[in-house]
Order: sequence, then structure tokens, then C-alpha cells
Amino acid sequence: MGLSPRFTRADVRNAIEKRRILFRKAVINRLELVGWEFVKMAREKTASSGGFNDVTGNLRSSIGFAVVDHGTVKKENYEVSKGGQKKAEGIQEAKNFIRTLKGNFDDGFALIVVAGMGYAAAVESKGKDVITGSSLEAESILKAAIDKLKDRMNR
Repeated sequence: MGLSPRFTRADVRNAIEKRRILFRKAVINRLELVGWEFVKMAREKTASSGGFNDVTGNLRSSIGFAVVDHGTVKKENYEVSKGGQKKAEGIQEAKNFIRTLKGNFDDGFALIVVAGMGYAAAVESKGKDVITGSSLEAESILKAAIDKLKDRMNR
């Protein structure tokens, strides 16, 4: 007769905790990757590709993202350069907007994407794509990433 392994409650708890930590890191990493894809798509759009003219650089520099884990920002990106100079006003508006929105996500994970300048919606209402198109693409990428993560975790 072979020996059967014996596990203590502590062994089981430790194994579950390690799995939980790995899952949390994987979710945050996936959200961050999608956030980077979002800002890349949104910031690269030009007026000739359905985007907008960025006269001051503030609207483009206000495009950013934050990964939120139970109300705490874990990863974020706001900065973009135009002519080698960062546009502080746009960046600050994006940070302020994220700070306002993150309180809505005290339970669970969230990827928040923003165009922080107050006039972003007005630009979009004129038929220019500031972040809507990129948000829809990011949502599709995110759904695929979550499905892939679920499959990996269920193995």
C-alpha cells in the first residue's frame, strides 16, 4: 500500500493564498496591457484618421488610464510628449478625473480610461474621435484577455 500525502489546513490555506496572489497579479497585468493598447490607439489618431487636431497638446496629453484594485490605483499612465515637451495641464486634468472615478471601484478591479480635458466630449460631439473608438477596441481586447485568463486559471 502506498503512502498518501497529508496536507495540513495551513498547507491548503497557503496554496489558496498563493493562487489568489497569482490571479490578482495576472488580472492587474492584463488590465495594464489593455490600458497601454488604449492610450497608444487614442493618442496616435490624427484628424485625417478620424481623430482630432491637437492645437495645444492638452487634449492628447489628457488621455490616460489607471488600473484600480479595490479602490487603489496600481498602474497608471498619463504622459505624452508633443515636440519633446509634456503638457502638464492635460496630464493634471487626467489625474484629477481618475482620482474622482476610482472611488466608484472600491470592490474588485477596474480599468479606467479617460480624456481628462473638460472639452473632450464637445470635440467628440463634432464627430471627432477622442477616445470612443479606442475604448471600444480596448473593451474587445479586454474581453478576449479575460477569457484567456479564465481558461488558464481553470486548468
